[in-house]
Amino acid sequence: MKILNRIVTFVLAAAIFPAMFTRVLIRFVVEPGGFLAGQNLFEETITTKELVEYFRDGTLSFGSFFSSSSTLPSVILDMKGWLIATVTFLVLAMLIAIVIMGCALFTRAHKTVLGLSAGGILSCFVAMACFSKFTTPFIEGTSTIADLMPTGGMFDGLAGQIAQALLPAVTGDVVVFQLGSAVVTTIILFFAVAMWTLAYYVTLPEEEKAAIKNPPVKQKKVKEKKEKASK
Repeated sequence: MKILNRIVTFVLAAAIFPAMFTRVLIRFVVEPGGFLAGQNLFEETITTKELVEYFRDGTLSFGSFFSSSSTLPSVILDMKGWLIATVTFLVLAMLIAIVIMGCALFTRAHKTVLGLSAGGILSCFVAMACFSKFTTPFIEGTSTIADLMPTGGMFDGLAGQIAQALLPAVTGDVVVFQLGSAVVTTIILFFAVAMWTLAYYVTLPEEEKAAIKNPPVKQKKVKEKKEKASK
């Protein structure tokens, strides 16, 4: 049962990484405006994998639009503090997952795993709150998705300049702009780690709980101290 607990805890924590990498990281939904008003909502998603390729290769696709990392829109630069905070807490959640994996393999620190799981969940919620601050101008209508479009890439040349000028008239209102299923799945996995660890610890026999609280080395030291005190 001890081995099973270690395996399950390790696998649940390790599953956070493919979930964060392959599932939707950012999702936004736009209600078209202008001559497109009344059409179906436009939804676009971005994964962590796409963002990694963006910073590696310098290009990122938003549907049929392409961005260059050398021409980041001013709205991103203006709100970069909230983006940095978002990334920081997501990275912290990943580091916590690594520590949980280490605890699962090399220790019996169940209470530590519980605390770390809670910390991972909290980090994800804080990241979501920070990203919400970044998206506030878009939700309130002071900025549009057109403001996220690049100043280079496909917008080079006369045709590109015309397309860029028309974008604000047709992009409409931002209905949803949030962190996606990658973060939600991460929260669920941290919660699963916590529930599994708690269930395992609660069902342990009392002698095993005592052994965890007072390992043999500690028990030996306590015994030696008592013997010295009695002399």
